[in-house]
Amino acid sequence: MTGTSGILKVTSAESRPFRFELRMNIAHSLASRNFTDNILVEIQSDSGLSGFGECVPRKYVTGETTESVLKASGDIFPLLKEKSFSSPDEVVTFLQDIGKSTIGIRNPAALCAVELALLDIAGKIWGISVSDITGLEKSEEPLTYSLVVPFLYSDSFDSLLLRAKKFSFKHVKIKVDAQNPSAQVSRVKEILGDEVEIRVDANCSWNRTNAPVFLKELSDLGVVSVEQPLPSDDLEGCANLRNKGLMLITLDESVSSISAVNHIASLGACDVINIRISKCGGLLGSKRMVEAALQKGLKIQLGAFVGESCILTAAGAHLAAGTSSFLWLEGCFGKYLLKKGLCKNKMQFTNCGMFYPPKGPGLGVNIDRSLIKEAELCSYNTLHHDSQSEI
Repeated sequence: MTGTSGILKVTSAESRPFRFELRMNIAHSLASRNFTDNILVEIQSDSGLSGFGECVPRKYVTGETTESVLKASGDIFPLLKEKSFSSPDEVVTFLQDIGKSTIGIRNPAALCAVELALLDIAGKIWGISVSDITGLEKSEEPLTYSLVVPFLYSDSFDSLLLRAKKFSFKHVKIKVDAQNPSAQVSRVKEILGDEVEIRVDANCSWNRTNAPVFLKELSDLGVVSVEQPLPSDDLEGCANLRNKGLMLITLDESVSSISAVNHIASLGACDVINIRISKCGGLLGSKRMVEAALQKGLKIQLGAFVGESCILTAAGAHLAAGTSSFLWLEGCFGKYLLKKGLCKNKMQFTNCGMFYPPKGPGLGVNIDRSLIKEAELCSYNTLHHDSQSEI
């Protein structure tokens, strides 16, 4: 992106923890939660504008925690202090350099939050969207998101599906464990109908003995993909499952870097990789992951962490609108899952899982500062205020 006039001079950058309460307990084999602890980054310019970024640290995915993200973002901030950018291209180059550095490679969630905030404020300074800055195609067409069903007890499981039925989702992903996943799939088909395309996510809960049995049973029920069937380090086992040809094998926890993409492709360990923006180091990192996967002949899915606010939702929508190769899109739950959010504008899917990509400069989000205060106060019950990082 060249030829855009104006100067972005960063005057301050700050990261802070915040907590969202969820409307239900969300569980799978690796975690169970009724709240989510996220990190918000705010970058301000000398013109008084602010850009906002977000990440969702998940230790079992990237090894990051709330505390480690606060520290890593605090280590990045001095590189931004009083820095001036004369074009969007300079912003991209700066972010790419951090992404290649040790701190960026080891802290993808922290990099994501800082990156999104800088892209957001850059877009506001130059009056363009993050899609323009990052070289993503822009589409006015609606996106279609999948329903993702957490692991629930039978009564809650049925209740959620009955509420979701009115949305007429085309695609559904079900979180399963090693306790009769076929029964869960059968129940989804009973409630939502045979025309719904079904995927399952085992979140590393199967083993080499039971996985082939489950795959055959689920294939007979028409399931099209199983995500992370085996522990994240058992790539050979995943390759063996893929060779059975019963359904697509998708990997998520196993892959959070381009080197992992290349290794997985060389082993033939999967058909699809799950791209999550917070896991992949932001929009630029996710874009590189997409390109690497497609070059290796792998398919891609856009995923999301439980509890993402409107900031990551907007980033995901920009990536989805500019990437026609995604088989499935996940996330965009908004207030269906969060009791409160951060934005004044609504960021959640509607009927059939449809959502129009956000418009406007930057990420296209309108942050409500009073909601930030509420979420931040909730978070302070578990994190000390002095863990906040800023410049």
